[in-house]
Amino acid sequence: MRIKARMGMSLDGYVATTDGTPALIRAGGFVPGRSHGYPEFIDGCDTVVMGRQTFLPALGAPQWPWGDMQVFVLTSRPLPAGTPAGVITSAGGPAGLIRQLRSRGSGGDVHLVGGPRTIQAVHQEGALDSLEVVVLPVLLGDGVPLWPRGAPLPSLARYGDPRVFPDGSVEIRYSTG
Repeated sequence: MRIKARMGMSLDGYVATTDGTPALIRAGGFVPGRSHGYPEFIDGCDTVVMGRQTFLPALGAPQWPWGDMQVFVLTSRPLPAGTPAGVITSAGGPAGLIRQLRSRGSGGDVHLVGGPRTIQAVHQEGALDSLEVVVLPVLLGDGVPLWPRGAPLPSLARYGDPRVFPDGSVEIRYSTG
């Protein structure tokens, strides 16, 4: 099992606007679940993990974004009414989440959806295996940074070759240490 994160990021370093809209949505030609290398990234994943702030907008989506994948939400508060059956809240904070993921009885990979605070928390537990970034040809000027300010920074080692998509976005993959 590998825990891997993937974020779309504006050229000026933001993964979302100040109101929480993901930077990928601002990219021309973005097709949820199909563009910017997502199908290759998600292949082999059977579980997704996210924080509460990333989870809540999915409840209002026209269709559930994660199909039949197992979903974990890192939160200390109960999830709202309308949460699909089978969504699991983490017990014991980030360390408890990692224990839950490792004991789930699956060798499939975990897509750590985000947001940045959740990704950083999993990294702090030594459990983040890779971080993939799709640098988008957009400037947001302000918003949610890729990495929380003041949080310990991971060591990054690029692997594989960068991939350029037709819209000019560039995928870069890093292992974390």
